[in-house]
Amino acid sequence: MYNDLSKREQLYQGDILQDTPFFVIPRGFSKSKRPVIKNLEVMVLTQTCDIEHRDFLIISRVVRLQELEETGVNSDFLRNLRNRSVKYWFYLPPDRLFPESYVDFTQIIYTPKNVLKKKNRVKSLSDLGRHWLAYQISDYFGRPFNRK
Repeated sequence: MYNDLSKREQLYQGDILQDTPFFVIPRGFSKSKRPVIKNLEVMVLTQTCDIEHRDFLIISRVVRLQELEETGVNSDFLRNLRNRSVKYWFYLPPDRLFPESYVDFTQIIYTPKNVLKKKNRVKSLSDLGRHWLAYQISDYFGRPFNRK
């Protein structure tokens, strides 16, 4: 699912970066609850072939599964997430020091490329992982057919 980071000179689709500025609109947005910019863990969603030629890239928030478990979500939902059946989230299995997480496709922003720092990369998807990511992105945004 993941690649060795030492082999990566440039940013790739599926790179996970920590401490990256991310624009967050809080639930219950109001005058007292304004949007904020937080340094969060994110995944690069822009295709690798486009990264070098674009000034703005698409990123999505990465969330630890533990945060979801702490909300009391039921075990059936967690099983569906781990089986990649939750279409608006992309499951990231644990690996060494990287905890079980997911990419939230409902929280996507365009950000200037110079904001993304390669030194902040903590994980990078393998070729197979990027194929799974591309499939789930196309399934989420394209919805080519109705599932039962």
